[in-house]
Amino acid sequence: MKLRSRFLALTSAIIGIALFIYVIKETGPAEIWAHVRSLGFGFLLILAISSIRYLSRSFSWLRCMTTEERRIGFWTLWRARLAGEAIGDLTFGPLVAEPMKVVALGDKLTLSSGISSLAVENIAYAVSSCLMVMAGAIALLASFGLNESLRTAVLGSLAVVLVLSTATFVVIGRRMNLGSNIAAILSQSVIREGPKRGWVDEKIGHLRRLEDYVFDFYARRPLDFLLVGLCQAAFHIAGVVEIYATLSLIGVDLTIATSFMLEAINRAINIAFIFVPALVGVDEAGTGLMTSTLGYGATVGVALAIIRKIRMFFWIGIGLFFLSAARKGE
Repeated sequence: MKLRSRFLALTSAIIGIALFIYVIKETGPAEIWAHVRSLGFGFLLILAISSIRYLSRSFSWLRCMTTEERRIGFWTLWRARLAGEAIGDLTFGPLVAEPMKVVALGDKLTLSSGISSLAVENIAYAVSSCLMVMAGAIALLASFGLNESLRTAVLGSLAVVLVLSTATFVVIGRRMNLGSNIAAILSQSVIREGPKRGWVDEKIGHLRRLEDYVFDFYARRPLDFLLVGLCQAAFHIAGVVEIYATLSLIGVDLTIATSFMLEAINRAINIAFIFVPALVGVDEAGTGLMTSTLGYGATVGVALAIIRKIRMFFWIGIGLFFLSAARKGE
């Protein structure tokens, strides 16, 4: 499995780099670099705005814990989040980032507590991202005359996130233990008896308790639910403000509404290409296509994606430092 994962990561990276080179070549490297260079010290403002995203989701994670577990402290979670995101951005995104966040905490929090609270926080993030994509897709369809292929793609994305969001609401609202029930059925067909049966039942029990924790959080902790929702809103608002500030600083005249649509598209790209390390290539291609559609030209979108990439690698560096420090402290 590790060999397959490494092969997929390498393949994704190679394809992404090839796409990145192609997009840069087709768009015009000189013009792109001129936009990036014009940002100057404004990059410090971009870093300050982007820090809100890590801070808001770290506080969201904290509120997903029980009162006793919150003694771990906000800044401990912030460092663990940066460490996990750093590894995730360089590999398979959340598939690697989420376990790494728990690893970065070491013995400061039990494994079950870390997994349960992260599960709740990630569900909130996933649903808020789906709502963001839906709102952006609707705004895009209502504001611009898209060509047939692009309109079909937007409508398809809208349908997918609508189904996913609705399914999540139904499962949580009706306390449907889908994961543990499916696991139980599959395990019965594969392992009926023997020493492994007890181990499998134990793991299914852990999964059921995780599901119950998620259900109880959304049903019985309204204040924490509200705070988590506000944190997710702050995360997405910071993304909109970051795009507005970035493009304004490089001389592009745009509105907050346009920034909102571009951030919604960015969320869609993040969801669709979650397995591509650092979104190399796909972010530049997707953002360039959208700024071209919106009338700003592809160069602006590619420059925006590259500036976003530079910002990402700054935080990756900070995260790797925290991860290294956590391992030395073990």
